[in-house]
Amino acid sequence: MPAGIGYIAQVLDDHSIEYEYIDMRIDSSLRELRKRALHLAPGLIGFSMSSLNYKNTYRMISWIKEVSPFSKIVVGGHHATIFKEKVLEDCPDIDFAVISDGEKTILELCEGNVPYEATKGLVFREGEKIQFTGERAPVKNLDELAFPRYEKFNLNHYSRQIPIHSSRGCVHQCTFCPNKLLARAYRTRSVGNFMAEIEHWYEKGIRQFAIDDDNFTLNRERVLRICDEIERRNLTNLFLRCSNGIRADRVDRDLLARMKEIGVREVGFGVDGGNNDVLHFLKKGETIETIENAIKIACDLGFDVKLFFLVGSPHETKADIEDSIRLARKYPVARVNFNNPIPYPGTEMFEYVKEHHLFLIPPEEYLNQVAENESIPVFETPELVKRERVKILKQCHRVEKEVMRNTVYRMFSRFPVLAYLIRSMFIVGLFEKLFFESLFFRNIFERIRYRRIIKR
Repeated sequence: MPAGIGYIAQVLDDHSIEYEYIDMRIDSSLRELRKRALHLAPGLIGFSMSSLNYKNTYRMISWIKEVSPFSKIVVGGHHATIFKEKVLEDCPDIDFAVISDGEKTILELCEGNVPYEATKGLVFREGEKIQFTGERAPVKNLDELAFPRYEKFNLNHYSRQIPIHSSRGCVHQCTFCPNKLLARAYRTRSVGNFMAEIEHWYEKGIRQFAIDDDNFTLNRERVLRICDEIERRNLTNLFLRCSNGIRADRVDRDLLARMKEIGVREVGFGVDGGNNDVLHFLKKGETIETIENAIKIACDLGFDVKLFFLVGSPHETKADIEDSIRLARKYPVARVNFNNPIPYPGTEMFEYVKEHHLFLIPPEEYLNQVAENESIPVFETPELVKRERVKILKQCHRVEKEVMRNTVYRMFSRFPVLAYLIRSMFIVGLFEKLFFESLFFRNIFERIRYRRIIKR
């Protein structure tokens, strides 16, 4: 469920602005998109853009312009925020780009009461020129923004889980992360406002939520107040995920235990490197001892724990990656992800690779062709050349499957025959294909997990 688009849609709903929503990942073919654009002839068509596969978005926009030439095109998201005017330079069919927090900018654009040049956070065309009006001040009071109700979203196309955010922004300086390029200060919703969103969906029968903050546990006391409110409002049988990642240096046993009591069942840790040398180069600002201690505590408390690693960061050696693999295997974690590092333009990692002429694939190609879960390196280093990178990425992906296979086996250990069959299915990739690529089977799998964990 795309929460960012949900916030934009809610602004339109609240101001009686008609809109339709299409999720091209699951909802429609390009032919259907063109058909609906032709039928609706909207005044404005908006696209959320990621830097990954940005050229595919450009192609889609050009196709739409062919059938609906009088519709204005607006783009938003990380890619537009980072590149601003260049997005309109690269794609002549784009008319506007909305920068950073888009709720107020898109409203002014739709209502048409404010001149383009006076609409902060907007890139627009003025004749042959492309103008940027300057940054809009971040929304300081997030309670001003109505949380998404997804009125025009087909919720049956998504898993039975609602994404929620209690805060926006990040205070950390990791070299690989594009979030700090977005110039978004860390801001929080009030506890009452955040709880109102959970309660809204709880009354509709929803029990599973994904807390998608970048820094949910940054303020320990605030998290404890949220826990107290969940308990006070008697919101029982919740299944809360912090799988986007929480900082290991921002949790302790007491905090995690309290989170577990009120329904947090899954936590993710961005480990990224297996020892302090790698963490230092990545500017993580935490030690491997702190990270490992948090993992151990979370596993001891019975959380489903996810770990995220990078494989082959600048200065990282094969021995360093072996440290990551050892940590991934050391504890009964639910899942690990070993990601092929993709240097995003503007990040410190990107500038380092560029300055040292380490690219194997030009950025305009790898951003549109290579995924983080593939064994295709986009740069090499003296410590790890291309051939070694391919080999170790494949090894790490085998470890991912090993960890997941063990997790599934533990889940069904009370039923030995079924556990054996599932383990065998996993070896040939059938279980993974059925339960992680199919929404129908994934929902069944999630219901089994939910009931098992609630009973536990």
